[in-house]
Amino acid sequence: MTNKQPSVSPAVATNITKSFDFNVLTRHKRMLWILLIGMLTAFGPVCTDIYLPALPDLGASFNSSPTLIQLSLTACFLGLALGQIIIGPISDALGRRLPLSVTLIVFSVASLCCAFAPSIEILIALRFFQGFAGAGGIVLSRSMACDMFSGHDLTKFMALLMTVNSLAPIVGPVLGSAVVSFFSWHWLFLLLALWGIVLLAGVFFCLQETLPGDMRQSRLAQAVKDMFLQLLERRFLILALAISMVMGGFFAYLAASPFVLQVIYGFSAFEYALIFALNSICITLASMAAGRLERRMGASALVKLSFIVMMASGAVMLVLALKQPQSPVLPILCMLFYVAMVGSSQTPGFGIVMSARSKGAGAASGIFGILGFVIGSATSPLVGVLGDHSMLPLALCMFICALISYILFVIGMRLKKV
Repeated sequence: MTNKQPSVSPAVATNITKSFDFNVLTRHKRMLWILLIGMLTAFGPVCTDIYLPALPDLGASFNSSPTLIQLSLTACFLGLALGQIIIGPISDALGRRLPLSVTLIVFSVASLCCAFAPSIEILIALRFFQGFAGAGGIVLSRSMACDMFSGHDLTKFMALLMTVNSLAPIVGPVLGSAVVSFFSWHWLFLLLALWGIVLLAGVFFCLQETLPGDMRQSRLAQAVKDMFLQLLERRFLILALAISMVMGGFFAYLAASPFVLQVIYGFSAFEYALIFALNSICITLASMAAGRLERRMGASALVKLSFIVMMASGAVMLVLALKQPQSPVLPILCMLFYVAMVGSSQTPGFGIVMSARSKGAGAASGIFGILGFVIGSATSPLVGVLGDHSMLPLALCMFICALISYILFVIGMRLKKV
């Protein structure tokens, strides 16, 4: 991989050429960096997927409705969203390493407090702070990638990161189901606290700063101002919305799949975890394929194809939701194809969005990150409005989000960069 940078405005182009050179690291250190940054990008699935098999148990433990239990997911999503848009600009002014260390400490403490939450209302509040701190791992890992790469090299690097962080949705539900099968749900949060401590040690001993002092914003206020100026650029904003909108369907899948598979079709927590792991493997394979296909097909064509497959999956799911067949095979296949295409669209899509930016990578990455989680936090509680025996809200979220993504992406790609 060559150390190229995105096409950006002349005001920042000079500084970007001096960014951290990933290629100066030894092969062993490069692999360690990929592992650590991949684990940091996995904070989203780590915060949610290990927790999914315990949702029915949480309902019984707190004697709460499915909608209220799903609000604990929504709170985490909102924290993950808000944290990115705040931490991103801060990292453009202070560098990546210090904010990352602070957020990992807060994440570990919040996870520990979640384990001892006395009520669902307090758990919901704590999950917000846990997600807010976890957002640091997501936005800063992406910002570090943008410090080092651009274009096709960025797509290849993001594909490597997706391969690493996809272990979380594969291992997470299996581990979560094993924990709730033998212990209580409280132990899940103790594991998350340990996860944060391990990553903090990795950052402290292994990762170097990728944004040198002479490349940072001189003032935090300027970094925040640049973030708002970035929001005024139509092409960047529309493309970011297009790539982020499908996350609404994906987050709806995260919130609804435990109830669809365990309540409607009677799968055990462990069987659900295995199906979830299979879908996660498909996300990984699609992401890896995207890293290779992007050079042949072009990033834009690959993203469009992914959206078309997602729309088709959502349409079939709508029909199945109305008929509610006794066999779970077709609903499982629809969810599988949908989430796999999330992987194939996000990998090249992130590079397209970041190439449209003109300001700091932290601010742009924060904006991109918050869009996905805000949309996801809006759709995740909707899947429970008809109770835990209906797939219709999930199917609607899948189809509508994919359709809007396709339309916005076509519009965004036709706009000229400012």
